[in-house]
Amino acid sequence: MNLMLFTLLSILISCSSPKSQNGGSSAAIKISTANSVPLNKGIHSACAVDIFFGKKFQPRDVLNDSYVSFLKEMNFTSLQYSGGSTSDFDHVIVGDTLITGGKGDGYNIREEDCKERGQEISTVLDGVGAVQFGKDFFNEYCALLHQLSIPGDIIANVQSGTIEELLWKIERSYAKRVIFGMEQNLGSNEQDFPDGNAYKDKVAIWIKQVREKYPSVKIVIDAAPVFSDKPKSVQWNQQIAGLPADEVRLYLWDKDLALWSDDAGKNLLVMDDAFEKTIPQWLELAQKKFPGKKVSVWQWGIKNKSAIANTMAACLYIGKFYEFVINYNRQHDDYIAFASFMSLKSLSRSEGDISNHAYALEAAGKLFSGNKLVDEILITGMPGVSGIACHEGGKFTLLLINESPAEYRAISLTADGKTLAPQSFSVMTVLADSPSSTSVAVNNDSATSLSLKPYSLTVVEF
Repeated sequence: MNLMLFTLLSILISCSSPKSQNGGSSAAIKISTANSVPLNKGIHSACAVDIFFGKKFQPRDVLNDSYVSFLKEMNFTSLQYSGGSTSDFDHVIVGDTLITGGKGDGYNIREEDCKERGQEISTVLDGVGAVQFGKDFFNEYCALLHQLSIPGDIIANVQSGTIEELLWKIERSYAKRVIFGMEQNLGSNEQDFPDGNAYKDKVAIWIKQVREKYPSVKIVIDAAPVFSDKPKSVQWNQQIAGLPADEVRLYLWDKDLALWSDDAGKNLLVMDDAFEKTIPQWLELAQKKFPGKKVSVWQWGIKNKSAIANTMAACLYIGKFYEFVINYNRQHDDYIAFASFMSLKSLSRSEGDISNHAYALEAAGKLFSGNKLVDEILITGMPGVSGIACHEGGKFTLLLINESPAEYRAISLTADGKTLAPQSFSVMTVLADSPSSTSVAVNNDSATSLSLKPYSLTVVEF
């Protein structure tokens, strides 16, 4: 083989294969604990809407050992109930003390409520209100909270519900947070709330009663999208801004933040733009429109119909979401007080059916065990790598995101200027051959040195 042909082949191979880079002294992670702050555990929640049934409305046992174990792996710090279109119709039976089963059935949706809004009960969430499930979903939810040893977060049914139902929900779920309706500014809710003043007049009375009975529960009000310049949205937010609340609701769906394409490289750039520009701009708008209140993200995640859904890019997106929120909170006094992933059902729709999103959430969830402090982190010699460093006692946990095709090895570690050389690392890696791949692998290993695979989300404990 002549020298020119050998050189050409070498170039082609290097272009078509992931790069392997022995970082040596250039690949380094430097940690400083001098200005550490407590990690806000409220940003690692999830929504329990519609997990109680499967395909064709067949009842699903969310209390079985395998499903409970699956959720425990994610380490969520609370669960939201209910969510979606059912939150304007669901009822609880006050005084029903059963932890599972109960006197009710499903969401206890009432036909008369639906007719009052000009709807048929068979059309609410494609007919969930007309199905007999043989169990009360709220009681199942409370039983699941008990199994997971975590509190709830409650959505108040401010249309057809009652304050008595809401107070019962809070008591039974040991709720930490209540949001007074979801998307109440939409045209479909004009019968109850033609404008923000109508919403304010009703929920102000409810807020007062919740505060009197449960003063430690955080109050969240339902804003219109802060980025919307539609007259009704602008007016709605102006009218409700003075409500006595701790937080204001914000959605952070990928479909609102990014326009995905078939170009994996372009998607990564769009993703970075969302976290570097769009979300910070929305948070600034929220702060201006609702001074004195923090932001409560009641739904974030990747829509099932998104072009990146269930791909490695989505796993990177999930990792970058946590990276962004944790860093933002570090710099802005925990302004993002709460964040709930939507939804648990998208992570496992049936027994043994687990989405790739679940593995990314499990990896990120390792940050939320115990009571960690968030450290400063400096990553050098590894283009395309970013991350978070936390510690508790003498143990460190790193969330590292490699959105490049390069593999980095022999990464050096220092903390407060001292070299770290642990005998072993506990490593969970979520990875794939490309960002657009749905063939996502999960490796749980111990290692004697720190390395990062291409296109990977890695949690390292040592």
